Amino acid sequence: MQDIRPTSRWRNAKRKEEEEFSAGLIEKDDCIYAELFPDSFIHQTEMVLEQYAASIAKLPNHPDSYPAIMKTIETAVLALNEINQVGGGGLIETEEREELCDYFDQVLIHWGFDIDDLTKSQNLGRYELTDDWREW
Repeated sequence: MQDIRPTSRWRNAKRKEEEEFSAGLIEKDDCIYAELFPDSFIHQTEMVLEQYAASIAKLPNHPDSYPAIMKTIETAVLALNEINQVGGGGLIETEEREELCDYFDQVLIHWGFDIDDLTKSQNLGRYELTDDWREW
């Protein structure tokens, strides 16, 4: 599976910005990614995403797996809530939220799960998989 984790994009953006600063292409005041994405935040988030993907990969592709999928999503979202809170509550903003939610979807799609069927079975709208637990 191609690396679709948002943490990879965040890490790459930080590295590119550091390289541009070191090369004198941007000023220190223009450097934002170190503050937006502290290393500890990226690392902890990456661990949650890896655990989520590994848990989904173990589930049989069948509607009987839907409760386990929802529990896996809940566990991941609650862990991300905690990571965000420890970071002051502002690390996961709109763009990061969209990337994280898209990641949850892409993992399910990769393993062949029908997200429309999953959300309908839970009486949720198509883009509400994380809404019951998400604080970001």
